[in-house]
Amino acid sequence: MTKERTELATPYLSGLLEFWLTKSVAGRPPVPSSIAPADLRPWKDNIAVFEVIGEESGTFVYSYYGRALAAAFGQSRLGATLDDLPPEQRALLQPEYETVRRERLPVARVHTAVFGGRTRSFERLVLPMSSDGVSIDKLLVAAYEMTPRELAARPPMHSPAPG
Repeated sequence: MTKERTELATPYLSGLLEFWLTKSVAGRPPVPSSIAPADLRPWKDNIAVFEVIGEESGTFVYSYYGRALAAAFGQSRLGATLDDLPPEQRALLQPEYETVRRERLPVARVHTAVFGGRTRSFERLVLPMSSDGVSIDKLLVAAYEMTPRELAARPPMHSPAPG
C-alpha cells in the first residue's frame, strides 16, 4: 500500500487495516500502547509483532507469533530475529520491513511459495507503530492463507518502489 488505497482480498486484513487507521492520529502510525491485546483478539492467531531494535539498520525481533502462523509454517518464531531466517526468506522480508520503517506506511502483498510440501498463497499486511511518534519501533504483521476464490478475485497489488 502506497499513498493510494489498495483493496485487500482477505476480509480479516481489511478489518485489521481499518482498525489500524482508527488508531492512527494526524497521519502518524499508532502508538503501541494505544492498542490493548484484547483489541487484537480477532486477528491474534494470524499476527506476528516485531520489536525493532536499533535506529539505522534495526534488528527485527519476533515478540509475538500467532498460533495459526506457527501451524502454517511449522514452528513458532517467538524470540527469533530476521537474521535467524533462511537467507532467501530474509532477503524478501528485510527490504519490505525497512520500507515500512522508512515510509511509515502499511505495505500489503500476496506471497506464493511452497510451504509444507504444497504451494500456498498468503496475503500479508505490515503495519508500522511508533512509541514516540517519530521512529518506527514495532511492526504488526498479519498473514492469511488465501482461498482459491480470494486469489481469483483479488485486485492487482501495489507495492512501494524499492529505494
